Amino acid sequence: MNNNEIRPAETVKKPKKKPEAEILLDRQLEMKDKTKRTDIAILACFCAFILFFGVMFFIMPDKTYSETEKRTLKQAPDMSFSRIVSDLKRDLKLMTMTDEEKAAYKSEDNWSEVKAEAKTDASYSDYFAVFADEIGDYYADQFPFRDQLRAVKAAAEIGLLKQENNDVLFAGSYLVKKDTVTGVVKGEDGKMRDRTPQDAAETIRSNVTMISGIEKNLPDTVDIRTAIAGRTVDVARSKLPAIFPYESTHADEYWATYSAAAAEAGITVVELRDTLKERFEDGEYVYYKTDHHWTSLGAYYAYREIIASFGETPYELEDFDRQVYSKSFIGTSYAKAGASFGGKDTIELFRFEGDKDFTTKITDSSGNVLTTLEAFYNEDVYRDLNDKYSVFIGSDNSSDGGNNAVTLVTKNGETRKKLILIKDSFGNSLVPFLARHFDLVILDMRVYSGDMQEFLSDPDLAHILVAYNMETFMNDDNVTNAAARIIPYFRSLGK
Repeated sequence: MNNNEIRPAETVKKPKKKPEAEILLDRQLEMKDKTKRTDIAILACFCAFILFFGVMFFIMPDKTYSETEKRTLKQAPDMSFSRIVSDLKRDLKLMTMTDEEKAAYKSEDNWSEVKAEAKTDASYSDYFAVFADEIGDYYADQFPFRDQLRAVKAAAEIGLLKQENNDVLFAGSYLVKKDTVTGVVKGEDGKMRDRTPQDAAETIRSNVTMISGIEKNLPDTVDIRTAIAGRTVDVARSKLPAIFPYESTHADEYWATYSAAAAEAGITVVELRDTLKERFEDGEYVYYKTDHHWTSLGAYYAYREIIASFGETPYELEDFDRQVYSKSFIGTSYAKAGASFGGKDTIELFRFEGDKDFTTKITDSSGNVLTTLEAFYNEDVYRDLNDKYSVFIGSDNSSDGGNNAVTLVTKNGETRKKLILIKDSFGNSLVPFLARHFDLVILDMRVYSGDMQEFLSDPDLAHILVAYNMETFMNDDNVTNAAARIIPYFRSLGK
């Protein structure tokens, strides 16, 4: 054969392709040892984590109060034999009741009988709490390194660009609470439910109606006006994250409800929200960055509007000596957000010549004196506490702060016109300014349960001021408590 002769090509057999399932099985077999080692490592880390925190839970002592969260922490529930027997008796009794009988038995009206029957001093809510919930709350509050873990969570939320944590918005250098509707109400079905924005609007209308009722019954020598402060979310609107829907706060609805109700009732209103908002937009430090209160400077601008509405001339800024009380204040927004990193706030005290000629006397509802202050500040008690805002008319009992039943401010050796200030905590930092014009009777209706006749019958009484933050005004109906004391007294005198 000729070497140049072309031979037929030999047929080359291709290897048979494995099914994908077999390929995957081979790969899994190859990775089996590596995967096993990884699983063991993960399981070991998890067990070590559980063991570490389990041991630390029993080693670390329970805390009664969280300085960073500014609240009392849950303690270990009562697990005594008598408590178990009491709970069993209660549960067995409830099992034999109809729904209507259960509702009546669990009602607050029946609480004194339930307490006597159970031989307990527990609060109404605690006694009917589910035992598992008590255990869960206790473990959550006493979890080891809780503060540090909350800070890690807040940092993670920022890292994920969520821009909020625990319903607190990270608005630049400001921490802004967005949740405002609190509490429960009884629904049409007789069951308790969480309050809604509609309930909040109804509370606003009800409070305005009560103030109108007071105004209609006052003698010509006494007037009343309302000064409602904006929340940080209202004033710092320009700082809120761009992705945050401001309308979700229902803020515009609340303010529209307040304005319409006030106009219809004809009550005298001191406008504060827009005033503080303008100052904030101008870069002035009128609200704290870590707390929901206005600063001393913000309170000063509110004072100017209030005093002008009384026909008085407000003092100028230069008439005060602004002293720094603390540069390490961290407030309630900071506590709720868990953001234990970042800046702190500065608290200023607005002093003036002769302010030590004033005496601030703090009493309970029965008139028992709790604390007496020179001027308006309790500097020593609160200097080293996180609750530094309570330096303003704060009692010596740090759990009360400035939210006391009655606070009386007088200028030594002088008899002056009197102003009754019905307030929430925003009113505390207003006191040093208002006191330059009037002797003050300061009532916190959330605490005060006494008879107001002593204050209402004072011949020097000239003004009543309701000074609330909008959050309190829409959630708290204690204005009704004030009206229930004030209206009958003046009606009995005749106008």
